[in-house]
Amino acid sequence: MPAGDPDRAQPRLGLHVVSVLALVVCVLAAWWQWQRAHRTEADAVPLGPVVALADLDPATSFSGMRVGITGRFDPAHEVLVDPRPRDAQDGSWVLTPLLPEDPSSAASGATDAATAVAVVRGWVPRGQRPAPPPGGTVEVVGVLVADSRRPDVQVVPGDPATVAMVDTGALAQYAGYPVRSGWFALSQMSPAGTGQPLPLQVTELPGADVGLNWRNAAYAVQWIVFAAFVVVFWNRFRRDHVDRPVEQESTS
Repeated sequence: MPAGDPDRAQPRLGLHVVSVLALVVCVLAAWWQWQRAHRTEADAVPLGPVVALADLDPATSFSGMRVGITGRFDPAHEVLVDPRPRDAQDGSWVLTPLLPEDPSSAASGATDAATAVAVVRGWVPRGQRPAPPPGGTVEVVGVLVADSRRPDVQVVPGDPATVAMVDTGALAQYAGYPVRSGWFALSQMSPAGTGQPLPLQVTELPGADVGLNWRNAAYAVQWIVFAAFVVVFWNRFRRDHVDRPVEQESTS
């Protein structure tokens, strides 16, 4: 059959088009998975809307939510979460109870004595006494972090008092009033105060998935393998059906 037979050229062209499309899909899918494999700090704690504490539903709340709270700090029951090293330097987190209040009654200073919230104000080097929080009513924005209450965790009294991990149950026992489950990593505060602890880094938050996600990286490699299969298949088809030499008719 002649090499220029249109009945055979049309299926060949169609297969070429399908092969190119399949190769493009594989490459794009590999690139997308590779981008997802590199999780940044913005991915770990997305910049979502600030939810008021009063509107926070325990049934639907999740770690990473940004929550706005108005209230007064209780520095008398502040504790240091120790040890918490940073960049090869020993240090501690500053855990301070915050007594929420209704923003509409902030001028009167009436606090909601029902339940306090635990706020990690930041990090300080070991041996450095943290600056006290601003007095009076403050407005803070914190990243919600889930905690696990363990009966064996207790605040060790001292100057300063210390605790091995952020445990709202242990903080409630030490402070003498209820503390809401789940703590907040401080990100904004008004008034800001002076000499405050260094804010927590996203990579320090429990469960923050920052860096290379190996599952998505494996998916990216998988799509590259699929692309290689497409190239091998297309090349074999080209050799067997497109570039095959035309048989010469024998002359008698």
